[in-house]
Amino acid sequence: MTRFFLLLLMAFVCAPAVLAQDRDYSRYEFVGGYAFQRASNNAQTVDKNGRVTFNGNTVLFDEKYQSYNGFYGEFNQNITRHIGIVTSFTGTYDTSNYVDLKTGNVFPAHVQRYDLLIGPRYNWRLSGITPFVHAMAGFTHMRTSFDAALSSQRTRDTSFAMAFGGGLDVHAGEHIDLRVAQVDYLPTFFNGTHQNNIRVGAGVKIK
Repeated sequence: MTRFFLLLLMAFVCAPAVLAQDRDYSRYEFVGGYAFQRASNNAQTVDKNGRVTFNGNTVLFDEKYQSYNGFYGEFNQNITRHIGIVTSFTGTYDTSNYVDLKTGNVFPAHVQRYDLLIGPRYNWRLSGITPFVHAMAGFTHMRTSFDAALSSQRTRDTSFAMAFGGGLDVHAGEHIDLRVAQVDYLPTFFNGTHQNNIRVGAGVKIK
């Protein structure tokens, strides 16, 4: 009887390892790498209708698209072989020139963008590669700090955001994949308006 219980105990202990060997995917995945965004400078969110005061003068900023560089990280929990829930965080930065539409004056500013998104991902697990698509929702937080010589004013705003896109992972080892590319359409809704942004990333996935 004692031997029977010992064998039963060994079976319970070894079962997860055996099942893990049969599974061709990891339960948890972490990704980190470089991120690039082509996104609106959200001039209208600096103040209502894009107006802000510099040294007693009210300016109306030009809204345009800027290039932001930074990093991104992901945590993905795979529920099944194909379906997972991914949480994504991105931080991108740029030093931009805001232009007063009334006078043409240029106002340098340091801009920070942070995106926190979560949603489902579908993976096609093929031999050597894993293409994937996803849809996420969350928020984008933006901070703008103008040149101290012009004004010490700092502005910030947070908006609902979404991300629709996908990418490709190339298997490099048992616990490592290369995130060759990831491309997302990232709409935001600052100040009740709609901005169309693009995000591109690449990095390393740890399984």
